[in-house]
Amino acid sequence: VSLMMLALPDLLGWILVASSQNLWMMLIGRFLVGFAAAGYSPNIQIFVAEITQAKHRGWLSALTVPIMAIGVLLMYTIGSWLPWHAAAACCTPVPCLLAICLSFFYDSPYWYFHIGKEKSAHSAIEQFRGSDSNVVSEIFQIQEHVRGD
Repeated sequence: VSLMMLALPDLLGWILVASSQNLWMMLIGRFLVGFAAAGYSPNIQIFVAEITQAKHRGWLSALTVPIMAIGVLLMYTIGSWLPWHAAAACCTPVPCLLAICLSFFYDSPYWYFHIGKEKSAHSAIEQFRGSDSNVVSEIFQIQEHVRGD
């Protein structure tokens, strides 16, 4: 949910930057985009850590920084070919796509256990692991972890 909420200031920021008519529109747009980017990184790392299997958790969580660096490199490249307002406009579909894609996923099983929705937690872990996998021990570990908090 937090990632989907961050998509709104991100989208608004890119729209302001792409359509800016003065310095204040540009600064407010950049502030909103920076706010969203600062929120994405820790939220993505936490979400990935909570939905991945323990054996893959480390390397998948570590991918956040290189992927963000690739995104910055891509924007520098696009910015060298296009005018700045067109380059900013190229970024507007990204938060929309993020929100749409995330709407098809469950929240973290940890979150569901934390708020007392055990059935949703079971459904979430089955979505992330597959319905044919044995997730009983992992569900028990998550429950114990959440109770310990």
